[in-house]
Amino acid sequence: MSASPFSVGVRVLGAGAALLVLLLGVGFALPGTWRAERTAVLSTPPEALFPLLERPSGWRTWTAWPDSGLVAAGPEAGVGARMSWNDNELGNGTFEIIEAAPPNRLRYRVEVQGGSMRTEGTFTLRPEGAGSRVTWREEGDFGWNPLMGYWALFMARAQGRELEKALGRLETATAPAGR
Repeated sequence: MSASPFSVGVRVLGAGAALLVLLLGVGFALPGTWRAERTAVLSTPPEALFPLLERPSGWRTWTAWPDSGLVAAGPEAGVGARMSWNDNELGNGTFEIIEAAPPNRLRYRVEVQGGSMRTEGTFTLRPEGAGSRVTWREEGDFGWNPLMGYWALFMARAQGRELEKALGRLETATAPAGR
């Protein structure tokens, strides 16, 4: 058996490069998109919930927002209402209401860092008893970044948990005093 003409270091580097090419190749094959959906029955009717949904400032009472760099733009509520941020941890981004059909449907778009990540969300509210059945759907696209394809695999589950938590906080934010 003849000795390899390559040193151990060269073989290790070659194997590392091959592994990197394999990981990137798989990453390019993975979808960069994800989708999450959750439904909750809240005790508040659609007419009382909708004002918190169509105002970006209302979202701050029941969802997580950056602590710094928030700037409101456009109308206070409805189509065109926007909030942007510039935060050291979360980066730069914008949130905008793109469709509002009170009190039953609302759509919004979130873009992070110049469109590198885009999310569109929809709320559908239906009366149920004295309250509302709220369905919240989000769909996102990480673009063609091969490393983000791996993250998209886990995003539906992770974002679904965040939607559930936020719907619980929405229930608390709209609950009548004394309940």
